Order: sequence, then C-alpha cells, then structure tokens
Amino acid sequence: MTVTQKDIAERLHLSVMTVSKALGDHPDIADKTREQVIQTAKEMNYRVNRIARSLVQRKTHTIGVIIPDVSELFYAEVLNGIESVTRSANYVLLLANSDNDPDTERKSVQTLLETRVDGLLFCQTEKNDLSTVLPKPATVPIVLFNNASEGLSCDTVRVDRGSGAYQSVRYLIQKGYEEIYFFYTYAHMAESRNSVEGCRKAFRESGLPMERLKLVLCPERRLEQFHRKAAEEIEYRQRRIGIFAWDDEMAIGIYRAIAEKGLSIPNPVGLVGFDDIRIARYLPKALTTVHYPKFEMGRIGAEMLIRRIEGLESRDTEHVVLDLKLIPRETA
Repeated sequence: MTVTQKDIAERLHLSVMTVSKALGDHPDIADKTREQVIQTAKEMNYRVNRIARSLVQRKTHTIGVIIPDVSELFYAEVLNGIESVTRSANYVLLLANSDNDPDTERKSVQTLLETRVDGLLFCQTEKNDLSTVLPKPATVPIVLFNNASEGLSCDTVRVDRGSGAYQSVRYLIQKGYEEIYFFYTYAHMAESRNSVEGCRKAFRESGLPMERLKLVLCPERRLEQFHRKAAEEIEYRQRRIGIFAWDDEMAIGIYRAIAEKGLSIPNPVGLVGFDDIRIARYLPKALTTVHYPKFEMGRIGAEMLIRRIEGLESRDTEHVVLDLKLIPRETA
C-alpha cells in the first residue's frame, strides 16, 4: 500500500501541510520537527509522488535528451557530462534515440514535450532541418549541442569543425603528405561546409595546387560506406597520401580499406580522425586525431539548460564554442 503524507501526519499528530513543508525543507519548520518527519518518512518507506509535486510546482524536474545514435561512443561521453550536472541538481534524464531518422526525431521531440519535460538538450540528426523539428516559439528552454542553431533562437554549445579540418590538413601537409583526401558526409550541413572550407584554407596557405585536395562525399555516415568509398577513391600515384576522416569511427573503415590496398600507415598513407574516442588509441597503430571535448560539451550544455529552467540566465541566447586540439599519434 502506498504511503502518503497524510499517513505520516496521522502518525506524528501533525497537519499534512506541516509534513509537506518539512519534506520540502521549508524554512518555517523547526529543525526538530523536520528531522522527525524525515525519519518517520524513511521508516514508513514514503516515496515522493512526482506527478502530484509537478502539478503543484509546475515543474517535473525532468530533462529530455535527444541524440542521433545511442550506440556511438561519442554520445556515451557526452551523456556522462550531462549526467554529472543533472544528478547533482536533482533532475532526471529522459533519453530519446532518434536513430538518425527524421520522423523518429520529430516524434521524440513531440513525446518529450507532451511528457512536460522542463527543458530539452538536443543533438539533431544530420538528415533533418531544425526549423521543421523544434516548436516555434519554444515552449521550454532548449540547448542544442554539437550543432549550430541555423537561425533558431536558442542556446548552443559546439565546436568549430572548420578549425579542426584546417588544423588536420595543415598538419598532414607539414608532415610531407602531397595529396590530401577529405572523406565527409551530409554536404547540406553547416558543419560539413565549414570543414570543406577549413581544408581549402590550409591548401591555400600551403601553396600546393588545389587539385591535390580530393573531397570525397559519402552519402551517409555509415562505416561500410566510408570503407567502400575509400576503396574506390584512394589511388597511390607515387605521392604520399594524407587522409582526413569525418570522425574516428569512419576513420576505422578507411583504415581497413588502406590495409586491403596493401598500403602502409603512416607511409605512404597518413590518416587523421576527429573526436578522439577512447578506442582510437587502441587501433593497430594509434590514430592521430582531433580531440573533441565531449564530456565538457555535455556538462556545459546541461549547466546552460538548468540556468534557463531556473531563470538564472538573462541573455537572449548564449553560444559556446569549445576548443579543439590535434593529438599526434602513430597514423600520421
């Protein structure tokens, strides 16, 4: 049988209002009474009725999180960062996996809003247009992570992929690689366009002919597609080849294609990834990559959202861009 505040009040000969205030740590309640109520609640196995409390407070103390692929190591680290904040702030996470499907993503947004979450932490699928997914005007605070806002009025926390591409290609050129391949996906996204421009900027500064920069667009971000594209596109013409991959997971598919061609890493082929997921350093040759501060992005995004929920942020919008750092290892 469910224990209620009324049951506690009857046992202690107190009013229900006094019990409610004591459990809510209200300053009107004396310390002795508060301790007595809390101890009795424990003895009676009382559990807070979150639904009832949310109706009174008009808050559910829940935060919705939408990510494109729950199986990715990248998002596992982001979620750790988010939870490091929400747990201590007494918010519960409701996680939705869009599975990189636009319809699933739209339904996830709708479901979480209908569940009356206090706010949303949202990383869009690469296949969707944010303007068609999020409500206008927003009914709860929203923080986008790993995405630019693309004209939407909400807080964001992300990295500058263009800077990461520039650092990677410049590094490969400085290491003596004469032809550079950039394997990427979803050309319509700002992150992809910025990455392409970062590659071109590095080439312009180097003085190498632009035709030695090979931009290879993969239809989707899938390991098998990056593997197949690398097998089809990479040609060794007696010039050292440097390859920059969209991210570390896709770099693994490219790594395999290089080996199948009988080419050695890092000479004549160098490989640089992006993200610095944990498995990257445990490949046969540890992957040179760009470190993406994933935990920090989750932590900062959660802090931004809770400030909005609790009315502690007065600025119209806040946009945080985290620093990237190239990590030289054994593949380039």
